[in-house]
Amino acid sequence: MPELERPPRPPYVQITDHYRTLIATGALRHGDRLPTVAEIAERWSCSPGTAHKAVRQLRGEGLVDTKQQGSTVIGTRAVPEPAERVRRTTQLDGHEVEVTEVGVVPMMPSVGAALGIDGDALNRTVIRRQAVSSREGTPYRLSVTWVPAPFSHEVPELLDDAVIPNIVELIGQKTSRSATDGRDWFEGRTADEREAAALGIEVGSAILAGTAVWRDAEGPIVYYEFVCPPNCAVSSDYQLIPRV
Repeated sequence: MPELERPPRPPYVQITDHYRTLIATGALRHGDRLPTVAEIAERWSCSPGTAHKAVRQLRGEGLVDTKQQGSTVIGTRAVPEPAERVRRTTQLDGHEVEVTEVGVVPMMPSVGAALGIDGDALNRTVIRRQAVSSREGTPYRLSVTWVPAPFSHEVPELLDDAVIPNIVELIGQKTSRSATDGRDWFEGRTADEREAAALGIEVGSAILAGTAVWRDAEGPIVYYEFVCPPNCAVSSDYQLIPRV
């Protein structure tokens, strides 16, 4: 059962953030029913008034709708427009890369934290690019790249459906922001439904998951996530600067 933080954020804000994240990640989809005010109050051990305020906030953001029969469901705004869901296949160094989704989406708090953006602010959005890489028809990597939405003004290619071989390099060419350092993180875990479907494996299969953040002096520029199925390896090339 989820627990409310006491303090610093108002309880209704915490509840709103929780369900906004579930909607943004696809855990709750268009047409799914949101728990009732009474159910939310019971789950979060809060008053019905607090639960109602959270639902009202979600409704005000266009994330949920109330139907005639009184049920509250996830609204159409939670689903990217058809023009934002694209598929394009390109060959890169003998490997096939298929861009499966591109669009501006609500920002999850975890993504905001990685990009140094206030995740508690309402209506924050980010550019999200999802792709599947395959070798001889077999998927070996599902990747998602997140970029702050303002970059779309100077780098409109970020919202195009074409494969971008190196997003960090493209941003450096088009803007004054050139990454100077980064951080990688790897972990072994199991695949969820989205990851399993993209990689053609069973839900719960062992996978290698990794994230990377590239930044300059002003802060993070790109946040990247990927997962690989069993029997796949990750390698990187480095240029070492000798000591003088």
